[in-house]
Amino acid sequence: MEVNDAVARIRNIIESETTAYFSDAELKEFIKMGIDEFIQQYYMAFETTQDARDKLSDLVISKEQALQDSAPLLLSTLDGEDTYGRFLSAYVKSTPNVNLKVIQISDISAYLNDPFNKADSSNPVIYFKELKINTLGLSIATTCVVTYLQYTTDLTKLNVSTHEEVCQIASRKVLATLGDPRYQILQAEISERRV
Repeated sequence: MEVNDAVARIRNIIESETTAYFSDAELKEFIKMGIDEFIQQYYMAFETTQDARDKLSDLVISKEQALQDSAPLLLSTLDGEDTYGRFLSAYVKSTPNVNLKVIQISDISAYLNDPFNKADSSNPVIYFKELKINTLGLSIATTCVVTYLQYTTDLTKLNVSTHEEVCQIASRKVLATLGDPRYQILQAEISERRV
């Protein structure tokens, strides 16, 4: 579905003689808000449900990056043509083929000082600080595969099967803006489906 098709679909959903008129440009902004809500909603369940993984599958990006303890990687360098959204995972591509464990900044001292948890090439860790990926345990430049969720407000980058859901979300946002009583009915239907 193209954006103009989505605008027409939203008009079909919200159309009523009492509904205020929105220009195409305004409805496109509601579509962007709908995409944002859609991504945030399913990202929260990404690790726990296959449905969320399927819906966001077109936004999952894996890229090879050279990571090293002394050279933090700026998250914006991951982008290329896509926009970094949320980190999912990273692993060392070469031997030993291990996952990089994500830690909190407050846990760094445990991986520096604790002999049983010490970060090294077989137990590397990463943490995020100042919009950079920092590593412990990778003393030399190591090729890692970093997987993250792309952020977008472009409908055409989403899986085609999700376009109707985005249109429904955007329609609810329009109705909520207007204070339309149909908004409450739609919210009740959504609540029933989630039970």
